[in-house]
Amino acid sequence: MYDMRFVLILLFSCSFFLSCDDGDVLNVEFDFDQDLTLCEINTNSYILYDTKEDPFESLTLLFPKNETSMTILKPTTPEEITEMSLNGSSVRFNYRTYTGDPTDYICQVIPDATVSVNQDYEAKSGTIIFTSTFEDDDNDGVPNALEYDGDSDGDGIDDYKDNDDDGDNVPTLNENPDPNGDGDLSDAQDTDGDGIPDYLDDNDDGDATLTRLEDENDNGNLFDDLASGSQKARFLDSTFEDTYDVTVIKANKFERTYSINIFLEEIDLTLLATDNFFLGTYEYILKF
Repeated sequence: MYDMRFVLILLFSCSFFLSCDDGDVLNVEFDFDQDLTLCEINTNSYILYDTKEDPFESLTLLFPKNETSMTILKPTTPEEITEMSLNGSSVRFNYRTYTGDPTDYICQVIPDATVSVNQDYEAKSGTIIFTSTFEDDDNDGVPNALEYDGDSDGDGIDDYKDNDDDGDNVPTLNENPDPNGDGDLSDAQDTDGDGIPDYLDDNDDGDATLTRLEDENDNGNLFDDLASGSQKARFLDSTFEDTYDVTVIKANKFERTYSINIFLEEIDLTLLATDNFFLGTYEYILKF
């Protein structure tokens, strides 16, 4: 319904660059990959665009840089829906053809001199619908869908974006939550056999000392703290229960993937008139 990859247009009158008779049929392919790129063309505006080769073409969406655009590009809730109206000035949608690759032409203050625009069609009216979403992921080896729906260690960070779910200063990824990587956590490492996997257990070896307090050299790496004569790190060896003053706490890290899906409604490019058109998706990642 929304994917206008191929449009068949019946022309009853000819544009400035074509000569034809009434009733001729022109095939126009809108076979763009729908993977959008963002650029700032000046201090006032953004452009989201898609390009293709053979022939060289582009779809460009110009919109202002303001509080509304910040809501679009960096939503603060998991889903934001924003609408704009094309107005021919600050909000514009164009289809263009070129003499060469427009990739280094669209966003440049001084465009590539070897490339020029052949044809330019602009929608004079229509509505743009931006659906902005984001998803957080701590990349800890536990898929978001399988993370505990809450905060295991009570540190104020939900498990799905906490790379140390049990708060023991050993990253979840290093506690083998999914040893064979098959997405089944039933074989998660459980050093002390208490039924609580290490990545959710703040005392992995089940001795009298919490894991995070077995960092003898207080460097944040518990794997290099071995008692004399032991082949295992203290936090995995229940025969050693020494407690140390620990000051180093590893900072939490996670990433947020933003996705902005863009639909256009009631647009008319002369070559393309449609109620619904899916322009594409702009996606980027921020690390926290």
